[in-house]
Amino acid sequence: MSWIKSLYDTYENNKSIIGKEENGSILLPIFHITSKSHLTVSLNEKGEFLDAIPVEDDENIIIPCTEESSVRAGSKAASHVLNDKIQYLAKDYDKYGDKYHGYSDYMEKLGAWYYYNPSNKKIKAVYQYVEKGTLIDDLIKASIFEIFEGGLVWGPQAKGKIKVDPRDFYIRWQVESRNMLEEYRTWKDLELYDQWIEYYLSTRTEEGFCYVLGKHAPLESKHPKSIYNMCANAKIISSNDTSDFTFRGRFNVAQEAYGLSYEVSQKAHNALKWLIAKQGYNRGKKTVICWVNSSMDLPDPLADNFGLDVFEEEQITAGATADDIAHKLKLELSGYRKKFEEETLVHLMELESVTDGRLSITYYQEIRISDYISRLEKWYETSAWMQRYRPYGNKEGPSEFIGVPSPYNIAQVAYGLNKSVDETLKQKTISRLLTCIVEGTKIPQDLVELAFRKTVNRPAFEDKWSYEKSLSITCSLIKKYYYDYEREVYIMALDRERNSRDYLYGRLLAVAQNIEQWALQKTGEERLTNADRLMARFSTHPFSTWQIIELSIKPYLSKIGGGGAASREKLLDEIMGLFNPEDYTAEKPLTGEFLLGYHCQREDFRSKSKEQDNEKAENKEEV
Repeated sequence: MSWIKSLYDTYENNKSIIGKEENGSILLPIFHITSKSHLTVSLNEKGEFLDAIPVEDDENIIIPCTEESSVRAGSKAASHVLNDKIQYLAKDYDKYGDKYHGYSDYMEKLGAWYYYNPSNKKIKAVYQYVEKGTLIDDLIKASIFEIFEGGLVWGPQAKGKIKVDPRDFYIRWQVESRNMLEEYRTWKDLELYDQWIEYYLSTRTEEGFCYVLGKHAPLESKHPKSIYNMCANAKIISSNDTSDFTFRGRFNVAQEAYGLSYEVSQKAHNALKWLIAKQGYNRGKKTVICWVNSSMDLPDPLADNFGLDVFEEEQITAGATADDIAHKLKLELSGYRKKFEEETLVHLMELESVTDGRLSITYYQEIRISDYISRLEKWYETSAWMQRYRPYGNKEGPSEFIGVPSPYNIAQVAYGLNKSVDETLKQKTISRLLTCIVEGTKIPQDLVELAFRKTVNRPAFEDKWSYEKSLSITCSLIKKYYYDYEREVYIMALDRERNSRDYLYGRLLAVAQNIEQWALQKTGEERLTNADRLMARFSTHPFSTWQIIELSIKPYLSKIGGGGAASREKLLDEIMGLFNPEDYTAEKPLTGEFLLGYHCQREDFRSKSKEQDNEKAENKEEV
């Protein structure tokens, strides 16, 4: 039960923001839910109709609810207490709509609340008005409704403004008062929230032992749904089956298996809804949240570079500034240690819905803040690489940054960047990577192999930038793999002294690609180079494929001519001189290290090209 205790504590520590919307997320008061609203009906304090106005954009509002109405379903569902659908509010609804309407249920609940607290002017006004049974007639007079063939259709004031069926829209009440300082909107009245909670708790008398509070309290039996909007009917806790296999002979009643009070269940579920909306990683029917019990933010393990902005201001090169960027990120992560007490716990929870009615917790972990930050730092140190793609949230063109890719981007590269790849497969990969990040486990070998095979198939990529994304992310995975399994550390800058066979073959391929690309640019031709097209074959048969590529670049060296051709020929000779002859002629397949050498050599060419461009620009300014 540690997860529900953590959520309960989170709610208690954030009481100051209850009912206040922040960036589209609301921490709800207990015994309240959010609902769409379509029509605002204005009353005066005497319960007399004043006006009705359609709500723009179907605004979400906070409404009081009961245990039954919060999970209502079916044709005879329980009513809410104040703001609800017209079928519950109109006494004569059966004349124009379905046979069943919940008017009696609504009036019974609202009346009980009104008589418990008769001094509340808003509850009194709504109760007195609805009791008259004139709602539909008043809406017809206000041109919200028209009668067509005995049924209700939208009138001139609502047609085109309210997008739902006339039988299925929500009404919210506002009670206008002479006191201009008083909140007249029932869905915004914080005092009204508290009064409903006080009343509803007074109606709960049957008690049991609550395992979270550690004392006897009124127990919840129908726990909330609508926790995550992609699976609105799914619940985490339920026990509605007393005749089949739910208890499997171990318990007589559900309360013997667990005990949660109304208060704990409501607060924990509301905190969970708030966290998912505020900071959850939400894709399909899976959501992942990472939080501490206070309202302070944490670095997100599922975001590129953990969501920390340490590279936005400048375009960077791997050789010159990798250490600077790593230092910046370490400083930013270290700042989180200072914000929290040493014993602060970080909670990570992954939830997934596999059926319409069940939302399962597939992963839950509690980690001390110091350990959490240390593991993020370790993931960064062992996976950081020069990335070339647009991070999430950066709406401008493809970018460059030194850092770690998000688990979702890694999953995309491993299983293909096209949209036809099964989303479920990607989500399972994200779960595996989350464990690697927060628990410090080894990166899955099969994932690295998949990404490598996808990346070396260069012609399969539709455009340059999708290939650049795949290449840079795969290099991150390979760097991580070598650290995890062989404790070998690779730097992002080109290592001119490294003489391992695979690294050198990668450098050779990068030089060959650069030579042909240079020559093609001179003639204005755009196509894949021979090095690109033969990359997959090169990875499995490097010696024989290199002989083909080496012969093909001779004409391109002639096109380049001059010092450019001479410098590239010299570089090829330098790389060849680092080979062990037996390694060079061996035909065994290349490992992932080949891509590291290939990428580093390309980055070295890019950095030198930028330096030359900067020098030319400076010379022009001086002239």
